Amino acid sequence: MIIQSEHKAVLIGLTGGIGSGKSTVSNLFVKSGFTVLNADDIALEIMEGNPEVRDKLYKMFSSLVFNDDRTINRNYLAERVFGITQEHRKALKELNNLVHPHVLDELLERAEELASNGERCIMIEIPLLYEIGLEDAFDYVILVVASEKNRIERVIKRSNISEEQVKARMAEQVIPDQIKGYADFVIENNESLEKLQQSVEFLSQIIPHLPSVVEEENTIQSGTED
Repeated sequence: MIIQSEHKAVLIGLTGGIGSGKSTVSNLFVKSGFTVLNADDIALEIMEGNPEVRDKLYKMFSSLVFNDDRTINRNYLAERVFGITQEHRKALKELNNLVHPHVLDELLERAEELASNGERCIMIEIPLLYEIGLEDAFDYVILVVASEKNRIERVIKRSNISEEQVKARMAEQVIPDQIKGYADFVIENNESLEKLQQSVEFLSQIIPHLPSVVEEENTIQSGTED
């Protein structure tokens, strides 16, 4: 599926490893007036609301993957897919293969609608942008990075999980230093929130003037066919 619109929209990917602070950056961009689509939020919507996906999740992970109110049991799902064993890696791969195509389709549909309504810039927060090979689909990529120490401390504090569990999740993502050279903009998030706000404000002044560099159309290929 391809994003097509009579109106030219600049498509920006916002990414970063777990604990880097990309969601904080995303929220700051929203406060600055930008439209941001969140891939993780859409993935959760699909897992909770798509009957086909729910049925497959039940078969893959048992009824324990759902809470009594039919929402996703995130803690249980994380225990099943994040870890150092082959079983964990297999489960994560199966989960991604199930959910990612639906997420991409939904992102494309929403981005296309925004572009058709005249949105000048569309930002998509997507954690695994490089891991699933989507970097060339965006006009620009913003990468949020932080030290491993800071990332681990942040995730432990917010998610109440062990350092081992955090490192298991980090192991499923590319090492930031390996991709910093490929990003168009890199935001370092190792200092205060004020410093982070300054970085976002600086980019917020630049982004509205950026040209679209993806020729003729912004393109993201999903894993499913229309």
